[in-house]
Amino acid sequence: MDIAILGLGRFGSQLAYELNNIGVDVLVVDNDPQRVNALVEISMLAAEGDITEMEFLESLSLQNYDSVVVAIGSNIATSTLIALTLKRRLQLSHVIAKSSSPDHTRALELAGVDTIVNPESESAQRLAHTLGAREISDYMSIGPDYGIARVTAPFSAVGSKIGDIDIAKRYDVFLIGRLRNEQITFNPPFEEVVEVGDLWIVSGKDQFLRDLQQN
Repeated sequence: MDIAILGLGRFGSQLAYELNNIGVDVLVVDNDPQRVNALVEISMLAAEGDITEMEFLESLSLQNYDSVVVAIGSNIATSTLIALTLKRRLQLSHVIAKSSSPDHTRALELAGVDTIVNPESESAQRLAHTLGAREISDYMSIGPDYGIARVTAPFSAVGSKIGDIDIAKRYDVFLIGRLRNEQITFNPPFEEVVEVGDLWIVSGKDQFLRDLQQN
């Protein structure tokens, strides 16, 4: 997979590092030579230039990349203009863009962006859920009032076989996997006995995810 990242602020730079760590080929682009040079060693390709200029964008051959990320969040007009150019003029198949506000998100939607991310909002959402219920160590929203969470197995389940608990009926959540001693098992067998310290990966309504820790 080949990914191009336009804009090397904190989000774009960190994304480049993470993609490189998992073996993805990355093109990084920014108009700041220091930012570009800082990532040259980890990136196969790097380009310095003004991504608001059409001629420069065309020179990058972005159609050869599986996804293009517009990692500019501070300037709504610039971000939206670039996204619009990528989708409408260059007709790229998959464009991802960083949003910084609801208005920014709406503008990117109108520009035809395929995937919109808001790192600050998503981080705040995860933190709110983990602070609201201390036993929830990680959380991801999958829809209004629904999410997937990593939680400590409730004390009331310890010592029982998973098949005897009927988790969906008793707790109103669905068990996706179990984490024990840093080893994860998806769809754990019914004969498995719940142990103290087990972590469950569960999905369900946010309220039921929080209520799980009251059992």
